[in-house]
Amino acid sequence: MTEEKTVMPYEEISKGVYLINEYDGVNCYLVLGSEKALLIDCGTGTGDFKATVGKITDLPLSVLATHGHVDHIGGADQFPFVYVYRDDCKTLNRLQTSLLLRKLFVCANGAMKARGVGAKDVKKGAYKPKLVPIDESFTLDLGSKTITVKHTKGHTVGSIAVIDEEDGIIFSGDNVCDALWMHMPGAASLEEWLPGAQWLYEKSLKYKIYWGHRTPRLESDYILQVINWGKEILASHGKNSFLAKTKQYPAREDGIIYKTNKVYKKGN
Repeated sequence: MTEEKTVMPYEEISKGVYLINEYDGVNCYLVLGSEKALLIDCGTGTGDFKATVGKITDLPLSVLATHGHVDHIGGADQFPFVYVYRDDCKTLNRLQTSLLLRKLFVCANGAMKARGVGAKDVKKGAYKPKLVPIDESFTLDLGSKTITVKHTKGHTVGSIAVIDEEDGIIFSGDNVCDALWMHMPGAASLEEWLPGAQWLYEKSLKYKIYWGHRTPRLESDYILQVINWGKEILASHGKNSFLAKTKQYPAREDGIIYKTNKVYKKGN
């Protein structure tokens, strides 16, 4: 990676709110208050997050992850600690910060490779990644802005939405999106995902919604479409299958990818 790539592209999307683009791998967000700053997600760590944030502000910085996947917490070793919802601080999710998995993710990411980013750009950071568990009681006073979270179980069991009330923005991670992955280890059932998705749709009628990849802004109509796809999947399965089969519905690039043995909550 060339020296200029260590500072990632960023843009102001609202006054005091910035989108940091980790070379088309993930969208991270920086929220500035009058006294502190909050980085939401820290990518795979191919770029220098501290240097990038330092171009924008010198406020004291905290880091919070929307969920425990490698492309959202892989860069945790650039910071003393990262807040993560408690259900995503299990052993499986801690593996997501490993150097090997980070390198494998970057190698498999076509968008990042097209930007000239590769496994060689994933290096150990200055810290041993420490994931600090939080729950829905979490609040962070940035001075003039207070950040809260909503547990939105689905894409992972510990997925959260991060609420910036003062700016009218919710950062939703990957819990509702195009090509929704519900088939990976650590995901909840579609039945458990649905309430959080419906909550996000209701909030989208008032708040701007920003998610973790590709086109960052999620519109209300699209959120509702994904919800309806989820309802159609639930209606088409009377129960979970005994054997796991991975399916995509509908048969289009942005459909929901799920496992037939995790349509309903276990025990239903």
